[in-house]
Amino acid sequence: INNITHEFKTPISTISLSAEVLLNPDITQQPERLKSYAKIIQDENNRLKNQVDKVLQLATIERDKLKLENEPIDLHELIESSIKSFELLVNQQGGQITAQLKAPEHIFHGDKVHISNILYNLIDNAIKYSPEKPTITISTSPYKNGIEISVRDNGVGISEEAQKHIFEKFYRVPTGDVHNVKGFGLGLNYVKAIIDKHQGEIKATSEYGKGTKFQIYLPFDMNQNN
Repeated sequence: INNITHEFKTPISTISLSAEVLLNPDITQQPERLKSYAKIIQDENNRLKNQVDKVLQLATIERDKLKLENEPIDLHELIESSIKSFELLVNQQGGQITAQLKAPEHIFHGDKVHISNILYNLIDNAIKYSPEKPTITISTSPYKNGIEISVRDNGVGISEEAQKHIFEKFYRVPTGDVHNVKGFGLGLNYVKAIIDKHQGEIKATSEYGKGTKFQIYLPFDMNQNN
């Protein structure tokens, strides 16, 4: 609770300070400054919404009341769409995000919203834990009776000890004073829970200081894994 509360307080404080600036009558004479603070409020509001969504998603999973949709998803299309969402941010940091989509079959039946959230979480983490110029590659390949999706980065990496705990709720990889990474350790716990619900598997391989690769396996026929 302390962890989550702390992360909520940051955007709330930023929104509050920005609102105070906008309430100053002189701001109407500075349209660019007005626009800048309005954008800050919008961004922080979206961050707050995403944090609330993560908590609600986790609560739903823990109550075992999560009902997954079973719809056809073009995973290659979904990956390309996810890349577009992050492209501007990665480019601003002087990095690049690319796709190597080699799986001949890429239509998967599952819950599009949650599968999309998985990709979003993994790409978001790759950016957060990468140096100034993140290099992120998302690839697909055939595996067993399904498809494997991998997300690889050139980030700070994860130590062997930390790799044992990364899928635990509220666990965050220690980064010392080097990286001020925001979040409260729900992302990977949520990712694993959703993959488990789709009867898939996830694993991470990492070399500390050199980068991390997450590999997801999703079966085309979930009943075959029962």
